[in-house]
Amino acid sequence: MKNSNNMFKKLVLITGIFNFPIGLGMFYQAMSNPTADTFITGAVTGSFILFAGAALVWASNDIQNRASIIVWNGLVRLIGFSLVQYASANFEGVATEMVAISFMDLVLAIVYIVGSVKVTGIPFSKLIVGRTN
Repeated sequence: MKNSNNMFKKLVLITGIFNFPIGLGMFYQAMSNPTADTFITGAVTGSFILFAGAALVWASNDIQNRASIIVWNGLVRLIGFSLVQYASANFEGVATEMVAISFMDLVLAIVYIVGSVKVTGIPFSKLIVGRTN
C-alpha cells in the first residue's frame, strides 16, 4: 500500500509540474499576439492553469490533508473532457490533438478522484466538500 501511495504522490507532483509549461505557453501566446477575442481568455486561462499546477504540487506534499484539491482538479479535468467532446461533436475545427489531450485529462480525472479516495481512505462525499478528517 505504501508503494501505491508514493506512486500516487509522484503522479500528482509530476502532473502538477507539467501544468507550468502549459500555463506559461497559453499566457505567452495571449500576450505575444493579443486580439480582443483571445487576450483575456488566454491570459486568464493560462494563469489559472499555473495556479492549478502550484496547487497540485502543494497538495502532493500532504495528500492526507489536501486531497480535496486533487479531487477538484480531477472534476475540472472531467468537465474539460466533456466540453471538448461536446465541441468536437457540435462544432467544426476542433483540433484532433485537443480531443486526444482531453482523453488524457479523462484518465487523470479518474486517477485523481479514485486515487485520492483510496490513498486517504476518506469518502468522495467528504473530499468534495473539503473534509479530510
